[in-house]
Amino acid sequence: MKVLRWGRSAYETIDDLARERGDAEALGLQWTHVAGSDEPVPADVLVVTSGVRVDGAALDRTGARAVITTTSGYDHVDLPACRARGVALYRVPEARRDAVAEHALASLIGLMRNLGPLEAFAADGTWARDRLPELAPVGLSGSRVLIVGLGVIGTHMADVLRACGADVVGVDPAGVPDGVATGDLDALLPTVDAVTLHCALTDTSRGLFSAARLARLPAHAVLVNTARGEVLDVAAAVDAVREGRLRGLACDVFPREPWPELRVAGPNIRFTPHASGFVRDLGRRVAAEVERALAALVAGKPAPHRVI
Repeated sequence: MKVLRWGRSAYETIDDLARERGDAEALGLQWTHVAGSDEPVPADVLVVTSGVRVDGAALDRTGARAVITTTSGYDHVDLPACRARGVALYRVPEARRDAVAEHALASLIGLMRNLGPLEAFAADGTWARDRLPELAPVGLSGSRVLIVGLGVIGTHMADVLRACGADVVGVDPAGVPDGVATGDLDALLPTVDAVTLHCALTDTSRGLFSAARLARLPAHAVLVNTARGEVLDVAAAVDAVREGRLRGLACDVFPREPWPELRVAGPNIRFTPHASGFVRDLGRRVAAEVERALAALVAGKPAPHRVI
């Protein structure tokens, strides 16, 4: 079986790729690497980064029967083209699961407790303890948090939030795990203190949080997006915060990246550069999860986290 590693992400070192190659060869596989800008070569399995667009032409040139993306999301892979050719698609969300949940949790707590304004006061030399009643920080324990998307990362986020004492509700077209209450999205929005987005980008999730949907949230609520940029109308969310219709916004992903309007960020509008999944050893984690997927395929079994 031939494996083509197509592309290399900025966080991946030469040692990370060497480990992936060693793991593949230990499984009896022939492993080849080409840069994301290079033409692909024939292979049975493609292992691709988010910088590689896998379309019908790429599948035809390689003859691949399976694609493993080294990411949680998969909007860089043409799903109809895969379906038409009977190509299976797998992803590796566990490599980033903990990091994304930690980033989302930090963002939620920072916004709910109004840490940004308090830090801004301090930077200005103001001891703002007398402003606390006005700022009205909200504790995570006892608050109601809505999770949109309960796959690998969203389900882990639910566990983390429950451990912090939050009342967790969730929505996902594929269903929600045990212990998570659910309901109609529009009916839930006015009842929550926070929203954290963890859904994939699909035809149904694109534009899911429009200006009209954001308007259903209470003014004290906060929203965090570590999922995909096109799920949220960022400009509408920024306007809602500026106009006092939303307490805070944290975005790690954007409809276009780099996002051209970073300067609108401030104490209650926190922007980060698609950083939530990055940790020091991410390359090692990705290589290990790719190895598990390849081992399953060699054994004639479906790899974990199959998309189609």
